[in-house]
Amino acid sequence: MSFHRNENIMESYTPSEESLSERINKRDRERKNVIEKRKEEKQQMIVETEQASYFNDAFYSTCKTIRELIDSTEAASALSLPEIFDKANKDILMLKNYLFESKIFLKVYDIRKAQETLQILENDAAQLEAKLIPRKKFGFKNRRVIKKSSDTPGDVTDGLKDLKIAESNTKNGVGKQMSKIFNKYGDNTCMLIGKVDEILVLDAENVNKNDVLLSDLTKCTVKIYGTPNTLHMVRLVQCKVLIGPVTTSVFVDDCSDCEFAFACQQLRLHSSTNCIIYLHVTSRSIIEDCTKIHVAPYNWTYEDQVNHFKLAGLDPKINNWNCIDDFNWLSTEKNSPNWSILESELRRKSWD
Repeated sequence: MSFHRNENIMESYTPSEESLSERINKRDRERKNVIEKRKEEKQQMIVETEQASYFNDAFYSTCKTIRELIDSTEAASALSLPEIFDKANKDILMLKNYLFESKIFLKVYDIRKAQETLQILENDAAQLEAKLIPRKKFGFKNRRVIKKSSDTPGDVTDGLKDLKIAESNTKNGVGKQMSKIFNKYGDNTCMLIGKVDEILVLDAENVNKNDVLLSDLTKCTVKIYGTPNTLHMVRLVQCKVLIGPVTTSVFVDDCSDCEFAFACQQLRLHSSTNCIIYLHVTSRSIIEDCTKIHVAPYNWTYEDQVNHFKLAGLDPKINNWNCIDDFNWLSTEKNSPNWSILESELRRKSWD
């Protein structure tokens, strides 16, 4: 009787012993998993640190080289200046692409610092190029003005710089503002400013290799044929703007409810909303502080456009129209909510 009781007691303890052993093994496995995970995290941290360190060395050493290249233009011969500035601009563009590809392992502070460094280089290069390589004066040879009639929606104009200044001073009372804008963008810039509900046309003879500024336009249609050097669009509201190939950059700031079509080497879009852009761009575009931006491939065509692409140095076969970096959206896992691809059925089939 006593033997059976002892046997029962032993049997009753067996599950308990097994359970204890399982718990020990489980904890040991968990401990090993934690150790392994910490090793992986530490290794990943080391890799990211090394990547960030390599990026900083490569990025800022290249920035130094570009800075030296830009500074060398002051003593360079006039014939060599275009080649020097072209190389500097291409190197800056290359660094922008390198920065974007490196965002995945860089801290937000490092990204912002690199962006600011590039912006300073880009601005300094643009200012020096404007200073050292005088562009052809904006001409008035083909200027013509068709006055409004009952069936004409607005002015059709070729070369309106003189007329634009006079009208803006008298009609809008913004003489001081005009003076500031004129001083900022320079004497060689083709400007259309302060128009409302008009049709404006600039021809290739007036815009080729000149900078173009469109500012404070409302409900206007603008057509620009030819190859502007740089295009600035500031404070446009409910406008439709069609432009030929731009040699360098397009800068858009504080525009709303507009429709654009242009080709360029680089696009920078700031503080704009609810705009549709039919785009041909050979690099990645950059937007900042923007919302409701919709993009589609560039589809405006006109006579002699093929030659204008060649003159601008743009490759018609390279179009990164849907490659956009949003400086307000640093996540690499999700797309920015501030821009989207315009659905095919919503795209314009004709611009006439």
